[in-house]
Amino acid sequence: MNNVMTVVTAAGEMVGRLIEEDDDTIVLENPRAFVQTQNGVGFAPGVCLTGVKDPETIVFNKSSVILICETNNEVEKLWLQATTGLVV
Repeated sequence: MNNVMTVVTAAGEMVGRLIEEDDDTIVLENPRAFVQTQNGVGFAPGVCLTGVKDPETIVFNKSSVILICETNNEVEKLWLQATTGLVV
């Protein structure tokens, strides 16, 4: 718990802090969609185009999750910058 994790779904890769997990769901805090931009990689201000900007949490149903893994250090630093403004 409390590790920065990557959740891969058919919609793409989502990065956030794992705050809860049970048999059916995964809950990420400060989730962001990992995206490719003209200037390289980065994060969208949320997890979907029509959703709330910068949601506090999101619940994933495990039946829609392809995999979950710990986020690599470089992406974690980008996520921290995107969610807190701190440059690590």
